[in-house]
Amino acid sequence: MQAQPGRRRGNLLISVLSFVLGGITGTALLALAAWTNERHWGVFATLSLPAWIQWLLGLVLLDLTDYWRHRISHAIGWLWRLHRVHHTDLALDVTTSFRNHPLEMLLRAACLAVATLAFGIPPMALLLQPLLMLPVLVFQHANIRLHPAIDSLLAWLIVTPGIHVVHHSRATAEADSNFATLFTVWDRLFRTFKPASAPAALGVDGFEGPDARTLGAMLTTPWR
Repeated sequence: MQAQPGRRRGNLLISVLSFVLGGITGTALLALAAWTNERHWGVFATLSLPAWIQWLLGLVLLDLTDYWRHRISHAIGWLWRLHRVHHTDLALDVTTSFRNHPLEMLLRAACLAVATLAFGIPPMALLLQPLLMLPVLVFQHANIRLHPAIDSLLAWLIVTPGIHVVHHSRATAEADSNFATLFTVWDRLFRTFKPASAPAALGVDGFEGPDARTLGAMLTTPWR
């Protein structure tokens, strides 16, 4: 579908809020991780693992947490009302990457905080996660079409544009798939993976008009 006037402006405005909240919550998570590690809390504290293994395991566990948070956001009504702000975009490009409701950003940080406390995830893992995730997040939303063989090969490890566009399909059966943020192993492991394809339409039914693409509309969408 042709992108509508004002769409990118709305996306960029809400992205600014996402970046500000991401900076605040990211700093808070790092402080929590440092505090937790100083007190030797969490599963990692009971294991004698080298620091670098804790970093890698922490990164994997954070990504697994994000997978389930995302998947549950499609299954529970009030969580979906927040998350659908991301899905109501009628086109897909890099400006879609950070089109997220601020309350969803806070809930995501809360989920990562629980994982940090439970496992004793070290601060280095919380630094590595956005460094790896953000480039992949932008890449997967980019309005590009890779050669099918390249997309398929990359999709064994990370989320690609070809498989992520399926997740933005207007068809529920397609939208309820490919939940991974960084590593696609979770979709394959939990049987939510669908191969790359071209959806007939993007977005969410009932959110096609201008009341779905302004900043004010996106912020109030969950209550409309």
